[in-house]
Amino acid sequence: MTRRRALASAGAVALAACTPNATAPTASPGGSVVATPRALATFKWLFGFTLSAGSTLPIALAHDLHYYEAQGLNVQWDYVTDATGIRLVASNQYQAGSASDSATTVGYINQGVPLKVVAALTQRSSRAMAVKKGSSIKRPKDFEGKKVGIKGQPWTEYLGMLAGDNVDRSKVQEVPVGFSSIELRDGLVDVLPVFRSTEPWTLANTLNTPIDLIVPEDFGFTGLGTAIAVSSNYAKSNPDQITGFLRSVLHAAEYYQANKDASIQTAVQYAGPGVPLGQHQFLYDATIGEMQFGQGKTKGVGYFTKDDWQKQIDQLHNLKIISAKPNVDDVADTSFIDKILKDGKVVWP
Repeated sequence: MTRRRALASAGAVALAACTPNATAPTASPGGSVVATPRALATFKWLFGFTLSAGSTLPIALAHDLHYYEAQGLNVQWDYVTDATGIRLVASNQYQAGSASDSATTVGYINQGVPLKVVAALTQRSSRAMAVKKGSSIKRPKDFEGKKVGIKGQPWTEYLGMLAGDNVDRSKVQEVPVGFSSIELRDGLVDVLPVFRSTEPWTLANTLNTPIDLIVPEDFGFTGLGTAIAVSSNYAKSNPDQITGFLRSVLHAAEYYQANKDASIQTAVQYAGPGVPLGQHQFLYDATIGEMQFGQGKTKGVGYFTKDDWQKQIDQLHNLKIISAKPNVDDVADTSFIDKILKDGKVVWP
């Protein structure tokens, strides 16, 4: 199963939802404490890919651990692709969703789509380029004269690597590929764009094709990781619900980091028997590295700054991936994180 394998539409039935009502203790006239129903606010999340042991597993963990109920929320979820999902979140059909491509997010905001990034589930992009182990291709400059796979549109990270290594893109033969990774195994391409958190395991263990990675950070471009994006309008009118949701998810992310076996078991239950245990374990280990990359290790899971996004906006503009630079305040809102994190930990409850 690849990271981008998704259900056909956002109308898919949600796998799970919190109980519509919870109980809260209240004092009876006689002084004893009794439990009375408490209505929970409905909050809808949209996954950009299927559930696995990766960065968005805390969404499900927070449900299973009853964190949402503690924050007064009834969280439900569906699945769709990232690009479409962003628009559904912006239109408030869903209140929040995952955004794994900074260029897509900024591009929509440039179009006036009302979105805000409010947390960073991982601190670094999972995207990289792969070659067969032992290949003579060692750096982006070596892509010239070679066949390089392109998944959908050229990845921001790929373009950043080309620019950082002074590659003449006209000399690169770009070949459309899917998400199965077989193109590298079968020699249809010399270089394959991969999610380093999943595909190295698949290539080595399922396709018998060990690889070497060429990563964007080595050539001047560090892409931001998976972010949580919300409807700007919803966040403005329902700040308590956004705060409660983020507090629950980031507290579950702390649980995820501290409880590997239990988290992987949860992923196995949601993903079903089609995903090998080893793949979940590889993904978990890779995700921990991406969560704790850079400032994530000391500042806490979910942490980010407006400066992070300003630097990313500047890079995207310099690479001509976006035609205009939006105001960073229209892209990123750190006010929720500032309330939730203290000394690198989630303030709970």
